[in-house]
Amino acid sequence: EDQAIVTVKNAKCDETDVYIPNAFTPNNDGSNDIFIPRSHFIDEMELIIYNRWGQEVFRTTDKNRGWDGTFNGKPLNPDSYAYYLKVVCVNAEEYVKRGNVTLIR
Repeated sequence: EDQAIVTVKNAKCDETDVYIPNAFTPNNDGSNDIFIPRSHFIDEMELIIYNRWGQEVFRTTDKNRGWDGTFNGKPLNPDSYAYYLKVVCVNAEEYVKRGNVTLIR
């Protein structure tokens, strides 16, 4: 005979459950090489990255694909880039966030 305690965490679909890095270092060292929101609760995602002039440099709707700091296959310079993120969580709640991410080389 044994006993187990199971704790169920309800998805909040906000900044407490959707982690968005504020910087990343795409230098192929295996650490922080990709800018990607992380959460156990994301069901659908749209992520768009813009440079400082408002030009779109990256877009994805694949929740498993992040930005590697390139545009048209070429590495971008260190800078601050704007992002737009829209996620739908497993509980059908929607979370939208706009902000900046710093690309460090």
